Amino acid sequence: MPFGLGIWEVVILLAVIALLFGAKGVPDVARRLGMGMREVRDAVADVDPRRMLDAPPPAPRDGARRPDTETRPPRDDVSSS
Repeated sequence: MPFGLGIWEVVILLAVIALLFGAKGVPDVARRLGMGMREVRDAVADVDPRRMLDAPPPAPRDGARRPDTETRPPRDDVSSS
């Protein structure tokens, strides 16, 4: 059995889940769990291990800003509620 559980532990676990979510809620919970697992599996599959080994981009010189950062001027008109 999965995770070293016996048949009776699985039956009790399923009974508790059915009591908590109701008979109509169990398929919805299983569907959401499956969708979450699929998203995690797809995200892990998209990661390229070769890209993880690349060197980070060099730091900007002479105080140059990176194009992906955004600076905002300080707000003087901040009002407290």
